[in-house]
Amino acid sequence: MVGKDLIVTVPPIVITGPKFRPVRLIFGEDHLMIKVAFCPTATYRLLGIDMQHTVNAGLDAASLWGRDVEAVLDKLRQCDSYDQMVATVILYLESKYAANCRLNEPIDEVAVHMLDPLNDHSLEEWASLACLSLRQFERNFISRVGLSPKLFIRIVRFEYAMKIKNESTSKNWAETALECGYTDSSHLLRDFKEFAEFPPSQFYDQQSSGHSGFPTG
Repeated sequence: MVGKDLIVTVPPIVITGPKFRPVRLIFGEDHLMIKVAFCPTATYRLLGIDMQHTVNAGLDAASLWGRDVEAVLDKLRQCDSYDQMVATVILYLESKYAANCRLNEPIDEVAVHMLDPLNDHSLEEWASLACLSLRQFERNFISRVGLSPKLFIRIVRFEYAMKIKNESTSKNWAETALECGYTDSSHLLRDFKEFAEFPPSQFYDQQSSGHSGFPTG
């Protein structure tokens, strides 16, 4: 992974949380990356760790799951097709969930519904749906997702705006902002400066892995 002034070598299997900073990856000429995207709180339910440790970062999966995850990596290297790889990963994760997954709670369902960028519930309403007080909701959400509910909602809306802009090149930023629920284009541009770290004028010039499946945790 590459930061502005830092290059970090990562282990072969990494568990990451949500991100609100760009992550630039450098690969060799011959590589294959498999990404498994979880619903919000699913990683917490599986691992039981405070997800704040994974925000804009990654953890070595072997430090959490031990040698059996290394065995999965060996199996993946021996697979002859993508279907075999997918089946191998699914089988491993299903076994982990069967053995360790925490029960699904109302807050977990709420976090999934919060991925809808057009859902305009207030934080108090989300907390009520989670059967928690606002303070309990915020504290539990941060632990389970890694981000505050407010920041999570901002990122969901920003990602939706990026998706709309990417699909509708004829729309200007003001039209995109209005469609995505921003008060005005300057509000969107402030989020753009914070999350993307490059100006909107370079939007179509930047390499990206896409805008789907984010944020996850």
